[in-house]
Amino acid sequence: MAQAKIWAGNLTVAGMARKIHAMEIWIAELNETAVAWGAIHRDRLEGLYTAPEFAGHGIGTELLLMLEGLLRERDIPAVSAQASANAEAFYLRRGYTTVGPRTPQGAQPITKRLS
Repeated sequence: MAQAKIWAGNLTVAGMARKIHAMEIWIAELNETAVAWGAIHRDRLEGLYTAPEFAGHGIGTELLLMLEGLLRERDIPAVSAQASANAEAFYLRRGYTTVGPRTPQGAQPITKRLS
């Protein structure tokens, strides 16, 4: 929870607008309701989020697999990301490994070979 507050405290409208224009964002919908989103930029997974009421149903996993597939198609050999404390186990179960120490904000750098 503390990580989320730090992250949210650093958000600005201008900063978010820059990120949205720089990233490729994919939305998962169920019955015309957005239930998850994922974002990539070059060889990075910039974000993956599933609405809490839809967590545990495989939606995040399927979205992650789709994003990894896109990166493979682009001949990107590995994907990197920074996992929050609550998401770290999710990524580790899906083949990611930790690389280096946590960031000052508490995120764990992770990577996964795609080839």
